[in-house]
Amino acid sequence: MSRPSRSGASPWDRRHLRADPAKQRRYELLAQGPFFAPVVDLASAYVAAAIADPAGTEGEFWALSCLPGTTPRRLSALTMRITDILVIYQVEPIETALVEALMIVERSTFEAGFGTRAAARKRYPRLRFTDSDYHGAGVDQMMVSGPCEQVVCALRDEPVVEAARQMAGRMMRGGRVMHWRGHNPMLADHVLGRA
Repeated sequence: MSRPSRSGASPWDRRHLRADPAKQRRYELLAQGPFFAPVVDLASAYVAAAIADPAGTEGEFWALSCLPGTTPRRLSALTMRITDILVIYQVEPIETALVEALMIVERSTFEAGFGTRAAARKRYPRLRFTDSDYHGAGVDQMMVSGPCEQVVCALRDEPVVEAARQMAGRMMRGGRVMHWRGHNPMLADHVLGRA
């Protein structure tokens, strides 16, 4: 009998996640379309900036979905515990083919790094910095949202990196990801540079 991993998934379950035909279809659909590059670029930037050991915690402390059927226009979400920390979605009207994202970061660290939200808005005029109340992320949180490429740029800026890192660390210290079955290992291979 297989011994369960830390997430409760047996080695058979992990192999099944990779072999799941539905996950393979979703991955292929995303990979063949115009949104693959922005999804991979942003998820890669987030993982590199915010997660100390991405390969060692993948599928146990964070999960990356691919075209989840739960929310229209959602392309991918990176989840920690029960909270979607990074959500990448197609903007309406769909004909525009624009991709935006929202990212939950630690508010106190973000504000300490920039001094004021006005300073953050001045540096990133196309991004929105708003209070948020995402379930499971605690009271010290805020949302950074806007065009995907602008969120990628912000994830190279130390105040944003540190605020994302603090939130990710707190979430992962709180326990394992609850939605590990939604993890798409094929997409994660690209995000982690294994593909």
